[in-house]
Amino acid sequence: MNLLIPATIILLGGLVKGLNGFGYAVVSTTLLATVMPAQQAVTLMIIPLILANIHILKEVTWQELHNCIERFGPYIITAVIGVTAGTLLIDFIPQKLLSQAIGLFTLLFVASKIEPISDLFDSGLNYCAENPRIEPVLGILSGTVFGSTNIGVPFVAYFQQIGLEKKKFATMVALTVLLSSLIRIPLATYLGMYSGPQNILFSVLLAGPGLLGVETGIVLRKKIPEEYFYRASLLLMTVIGFKLLGTF
Repeated sequence: MNLLIPATIILLGGLVKGLNGFGYAVVSTTLLATVMPAQQAVTLMIIPLILANIHILKEVTWQELHNCIERFGPYIITAVIGVTAGTLLIDFIPQKLLSQAIGLFTLLFVASKIEPISDLFDSGLNYCAENPRIEPVLGILSGTVFGSTNIGVPFVAYFQQIGLEKKKFATMVALTVLLSSLIRIPLATYLGMYSGPQNILFSVLLAGPGLLGVETGIVLRKKIPEEYFYRASLLLMTVIGFKLLGTF
């Protein structure tokens, strides 16, 4: 398989992540799904996502990690269960339907950022944030979406809505994605989704451009007005979302 196109796509996804603080998996997976089967796109991004989130967590102390796990243990555990279910589902979902699901979740992500549509999302999330007993259910649902599509929007939305301060928010998103993703490698290997060791190595190699994109985006974020690249990122995701839905 040619490395150039996937590497460029993942570099772009990392760049969006570095500029905005979100969008790595969304942009990379959706763009990859336009040039290869959706199942392959989802699988290819597993290892780059793991390494990117390890990179994010490198400055977090063990005590901070312990506190996060202690508070959000039920959510993380149920998210892992959901991810397991979602990964197992990939093998049974038709490729076209999986592509359309990725496109739909991408468009929902964009919609959640646009007023006044975002107010509708806030109402539902506020209800969930005020009812801790719903947390395990949200974990399973969020994990299932992430496991089958790589779209981690439910993770981001939940931790954002409960009002975590910036560092703890970033830590919880990265920790949940990391722990949820670790189980996907043996599962994907068992299910034959990697189609051999060479594709696992291919996935590892592609993590490099992703990390480079993230670091480049962080540098550019200090030099470019936020409004420009934020809107450009949402526009890009909108176009990709409609493309995967088969609109054009």
